Amino acid sequence: MNLDITKITSCGSDWETNHYTFLKTLKNWQSDLRKNKIYPTMEYLYQLQNKFYDLLNENIESKGWLDREVRGALVNDQLVVLEKAHQISSQLEKLIDFVKWALDVNNDLLEEAEIIRQFVYDGIDILPLGDTDKYRGKGYIIVPDNKKRVHKIYLYELSISWTVDEPVEYLDLELLRSIPFDIIENGAEELIIQFIKYNQLLYDPMVYICKTDIDFPFNETVLPIVENKLLEAINGLAPYI
Repeated sequence: MNLDITKITSCGSDWETNHYTFLKTLKNWQSDLRKNKIYPTMEYLYQLQNKFYDLLNENIESKGWLDREVRGALVNDQLVVLEKAHQISSQLEKLIDFVKWALDVNNDLLEEAEIIRQFVYDGIDILPLGDTDKYRGKGYIIVPDNKKRVHKIYLYELSISWTVDEPVEYLDLELLRSIPFDIIENGAEELIIQFIKYNQLLYDPMVYICKTDIDFPFNETVLPIVENKLLEAINGLAPYI
């Protein structure tokens, strides 16, 4: 993500410059979305959203404490506002205003990305091919790249990594073959069957076939969503290990 969040949310910085810097970055991301390229832009937008929410909560709390606790001091029976406290409060207010504005702008673009993602998600089907009573932690999937007009055959492997709270599943995909539509006579199902028959790396593997007519950019949009739906398909046929 080519954006220094710390720099544009630093108290005492030039807020007008921060606005232009942020808008310039979002304009580049919006350009990708208009080309139906949603990754990694969507990941960046979610990272920003979470960071901005954290900043907003932290600084609203700090400003509230400052306004409550540092109201001034009595000098010769007169209330004198502490200049340093006033300056800090003023900077926090500018930061909070900037973050609220940035959140609104970021959320608008995130909604646009989500619309594209949902459209692609709904337009992709991941189906098991043949018997599903197999070990499904490793297998094959064939995916059409409609923009380049090729079928792509992947070896997939399910892995699990542990976080502090719970295990997280993810897929590794290895591209094995890219085969042009024009040389295929009997469709994707027959293609993957023949591939496994003559190029088998696994014994009696689980096989999935992806069906979609969407011709959006493959690596930036189609493939990441295929990965998500494949993981859902594997988990939907328990037990998979």
